[in-house]
Amino acid sequence: MNLKGDPGSARLINRALVLNKLKFIDSLSRAELARQLGLSKITISEIVADLIKEELIEETGEGVATSTGGRKPILLRLNSSWRRVIGLDIGLTNTVIALGGLKGERIIQLRVPTSLKRDPETILAQVEELIESILAQGNMSKDKVAGIGISIRGLIDGQEGRIVFSPALDWRDVPFRDLVEQRLGLPTTLDNCTRAMAFGEKWHERSHEIRNIFYVNVGYGIGSAIVMNGRIYNNNSEFGHIRITNRDVLCDCGKKGCLEAVASGYAISRFADAAFGEKTPGTSYSAKEVAEMAHAGNPKALGIYRDASRYLGRAISIATNLFNPDKVVIAGGIASARELIEEPMMDEYRATAMDVIKKSTLVTFSSFGMDAGVIGAISLALNTYVFHEEAALAASS
Repeated sequence: MNLKGDPGSARLINRALVLNKLKFIDSLSRAELARQLGLSKITISEIVADLIKEELIEETGEGVATSTGGRKPILLRLNSSWRRVIGLDIGLTNTVIALGGLKGERIIQLRVPTSLKRDPETILAQVEELIESILAQGNMSKDKVAGIGISIRGLIDGQEGRIVFSPALDWRDVPFRDLVEQRLGLPTTLDNCTRAMAFGEKWHERSHEIRNIFYVNVGYGIGSAIVMNGRIYNNNSEFGHIRITNRDVLCDCGKKGCLEAVASGYAISRFADAAFGEKTPGTSYSAKEVAEMAHAGNPKALGIYRDASRYLGRAISIATNLFNPDKVVIAGGIASARELIEEPMMDEYRATAMDVIKKSTLVTFSSFGMDAGVIGAISLALNTYVFHEEAALAASS
């Protein structure tokens, strides 16, 4: 699709179309790219020449000649030895960093405990140390890094690169992107952890039919993100704070009956303390410990997980009835106990979602597990500094 208007914008869009087409395809010829993208052969030749010069793509042998004969086409693919990106997932317990390749693959990954001191300067120093460490392990210099993507908890202004408020870190109005760029001299992008996780899920989605995703991050709290028509919805999505029960259960937000108050990791911990008593004075059961008791057949622990899962299934039915996404993805630490969650969650979902919705919405668990945050961060960096997927989407809308 050649767009009229600003030639620079059209060129950016056509470049994005070519890169995104090659993202998950082993190789294509110029002629096949032109045919699949609806671009002229001249336009494709110009874009491909630029991308080869930048070493983003490379020629890789000959394809099969057409049935009418003629020369065999030269095949093109992404250049796997091009520069890297860095993905960084800053969590409350652990911080995960990875070097990522052009297809979103993780080349080197490190996981370390997040510093117990949570002020911005301390976290920034830990980020710098981790980046220096992973570059040393990869035998790379900074000029081989295209950019950094960061996944972090809180209310984030992605355009400004600012952490507006992070209750978990107790940060307010922290220009974290600028601080990282000034400290490390590398371009940086960041977003809320759940939106980053959802972006990673979307970025790796190979089905062209999946364009609308509702992403649920069930960890200590419950976060959510929305993908609509292939684009991340950048406004806040507070799925954890819909009222799901009339039970007199106080949520951390100050209201009663929220989903997060009855189905999150901290809710499971609180219900376990009520059922079993604190392990020791001032020490609560973790959701992981409750899961271990449930796996061992403890009826109270099984009941706690069953109730939390039913509330989650009921809430998911509300979300799917509202906007009928192509797919719902369940992720986060609590989702790692899938064998405890899935059956009661899906039973409640099927009982409360409309039949026509159930037929067209796939409910599944993320395959990325505890690495969803760093995978999302890598995807953010790749999109920001290489693929510009929003430009390719603009061409198809």
